[in-house]
Amino acid sequence: MKVNEKKAGKMLKYSSIDSFEVSWNGEMVHAATAEHFAILCTSGSGTLVSNEHISRLNEGEVYLLAPGQRFKLAADEQALKGCMVRFEVYEYGGEQQMIATHAFMEGLFWCKDPQQLALSCDRLLQLDVAGDEEHFNRQAALYGLMTLLVEAEAKPESVESTASAIARVADYMNEHLDHDLKRDELAKLAGLSPGYFSWAFQQYTGKTPTAYLVEVRMKRAKELLLSGDGVKETAVRVGYEDEFYFSRRFKQKMGLSPNAFVKSRRYSIASVSDPISGSLLALGLLPKAAAFYPNHELYNRMTRLHSYELGEGQIWQENVDQLRASEPELIFCTDILAERARKELEQIAPTVAIPWLSADWREQLRMIAEVMEHRAEAETWLSEYDGKAEAVYRKVRRNIGGATVNIWRITDSEYRIYGKRNAGAVLYDDFRLAATHRLDDINVFEAVTKEALEKYDADMLIIMVDSTQQAAREWKALQASAQWNRLTAVRHGHVYEVGTEKLFEYSAWSHDRALSYFMRLFG
Repeated sequence: MKVNEKKAGKMLKYSSIDSFEVSWNGEMVHAATAEHFAILCTSGSGTLVSNEHISRLNEGEVYLLAPGQRFKLAADEQALKGCMVRFEVYEYGGEQQMIATHAFMEGLFWCKDPQQLALSCDRLLQLDVAGDEEHFNRQAALYGLMTLLVEAEAKPESVESTASAIARVADYMNEHLDHDLKRDELAKLAGLSPGYFSWAFQQYTGKTPTAYLVEVRMKRAKELLLSGDGVKETAVRVGYEDEFYFSRRFKQKMGLSPNAFVKSRRYSIASVSDPISGSLLALGLLPKAAAFYPNHELYNRMTRLHSYELGEGQIWQENVDQLRASEPELIFCTDILAERARKELEQIAPTVAIPWLSADWREQLRMIAEVMEHRAEAETWLSEYDGKAEAVYRKVRRNIGGATVNIWRITDSEYRIYGKRNAGAVLYDDFRLAATHRLDDINVFEAVTKEALEKYDADMLIIMVDSTQQAAREWKALQASAQWNRLTAVRHGHVYEVGTEKLFEYSAWSHDRALSYFMRLFG
């Protein structure tokens, strides 16, 4: 059924009209009502913010709002002028009775004849002050206005959710910590007035823009200091030109000066397991020697071990030699390390084996914290993580609903389907998304043939491709196949290729970063 045919089955009842003018850089707030709203812009430009959406509003554009929505209008560098028309919508119910309905056109529309739009506003304003004898003329004018909108072009692409705008600006802040970030500039980037931006930012992040910026700058500063950067270099990289002012702010936030912080976080410990090393970093503990996946930056104050926990061969022997030279007082590994290799480590220092398959990453973090007597730090970290995960979950679910999501990995020699561990931890546990296969039947991943991949189709596919030439060739060949083009996710354009570094590491450090990544990917 066409749009105009759908709307023809409804009856409109005129309520009232008011003209409005928002002075340049000014704002106007309107409370929610039980009526539909048509907000017509006759001159100027600005931003309309409703319960969950932001939209630019320019001359000749109309925004239709359903009942129950509070909204705000904010003008740009010139006054924003127009009219607000309130009306009710009815449709046929049972027994030929008319009942009120919220179902009607919504969103932003561009009128092809702005002059006619202005004339319609003027006509309704004149009729509004007349007596009851003009009732039918007011109704006719309302229907005339709606006719203009039915013939207008819908502009849904101009609408952005408030959550998405705030997330986009937060990402920008994280990526430009070395810039002089001003509130007004950030508000402009979000498409919001400065006042509403500050309010919305705090609503969605729990912090003011200033407090959030200080927090992310200090978090990054800790990482840089632990990786080996000096105080002056760190200050510049997180947006402070004066290293002494930076040091004062750092001490106010952390309770220690930058140099004292580094000394307090250097421990005579080592880790031969990549994910265990990641969880140590989440607790702010800097080992003397540690294995890390390649996506981690180089830590100049640390001996970098090979990412290799098989416990045999030349690479393992090099790790053992480096550990002897580092002389740690404690070594972490996982219980998948062979007994013989663990005995080698025990000859260097006492060794703690953290359960791998029998414990999830939260339990592993708590075990490490227990050994290091950092229980309070672990609980604080987990509490903050869970709050962030819940916020991202709500935003992601709002956008993708109940879509099913499967995770594939393409290696040199096989195809893998993931369960709840490693790649699936954030998506299936934190976001409570559903797969099309039984997650509990897979410990970490299940290797499948290329022909069997079609059984693991879903509404959305996350594809991890190993960074080798052979894996790239396998991926290219799969995309060229008829089998690939039959997949639901492919036909609907919901395939997301990500690097293995985004999801592979099963650690607190990695999952914290995955939250922000998925917010950008799905939010």
